[in-house]
Amino acid sequence: MTDLHDIWNWLPTFRAVAETEHLPTASRRLHVTPAAISRTLKLLEDRLGTPLFERSGRRLVLNGDGRALLARVQQAMAAVEVGLHALDDRPLSGPVRISTIGLLTDYYVLPAVLELCDCHDELVPELRLMGTRDAAEALLRGQIDVAFIYEPMTLEGIAAERIGQTRASVYCGKDHPLFDEPEVTMDDLLQYPFSVPQIGDTGQVQDGWPADLQRTIGMRITLLTTNLEVCKSGRFLTVLPDVTAMAHTQSGALRRFPFDIIDPIDLYAATRSTDTARGRPRSVVDAVAARAESLTVKLHRFRGAT
Repeated sequence: MTDLHDIWNWLPTFRAVAETEHLPTASRRLHVTPAAISRTLKLLEDRLGTPLFERSGRRLVLNGDGRALLARVQQAMAAVEVGLHALDDRPLSGPVRISTIGLLTDYYVLPAVLELCDCHDELVPELRLMGTRDAAEALLRGQIDVAFIYEPMTLEGIAAERIGQTRASVYCGKDHPLFDEPEVTMDDLLQYPFSVPQIGDTGQVQDGWPADLQRTIGMRITLLTTNLEVCKSGRFLTVLPDVTAMAHTQSGALRRFPFDIIDPIDLYAATRSTDTARGRPRSVVDAVAARAESLTVKLHRFRGAT
């Protein structure tokens, strides 16, 4: 193989096409014409002596050699990015790309990031909503710097750490028949319908309710904030994260039933393995972990009082 300089210049174009497998999309990302991209890909394949894509119209699908090269290019570019960050004397300046999901967003990540911004006004966070699978792919591709999720990632090149735990309970609004009942049993709860989230990839409702404990479903929703409002209406019982329901319970709008039937919810942070020690991703992880620790103390007191 000769003249690695040319190959290195062609790799960003290859990466854009390989990650999108669509010439018009890659063209918009790179701000060059599809024809120019096609010429660059042909030069790269000719120099390597092997095709990297299966072509079908405007669609280009990576073959085995293309997938192998893309993985190495992503790793190399991620390493270069880490090196550039290491040269920065101000680790909390510039962009940091963060993915988050669900209650992690409003109660853990966003408050922690806002506090960081108060102390470091040159930090520019970019928050994106992603599930675990999409976040893992984005980390490996260098599209995000840190992901906050509910389960560990066990992929080569990604380091995941548990940063805390949160809890959930059964709640009802003050217009619900059980709100003022002095003694409520589990059998009492099971006489009334629940509002629940949608069914997840595992086939189970995503609120932590035990699969072997039958209940009546009265409504299915998608957004946590919607389920909170449904619960406050008094129409249905609802499983809510304690961090979401705490203020409404303390104000008298909700009642918590102290049955410990919902397993604790683990909270995780994931970064590329090369980013675990320092820099902006590490600072964000530490800030969110500190937020989680503070909320754990508050939630422990709340659960003890209710």
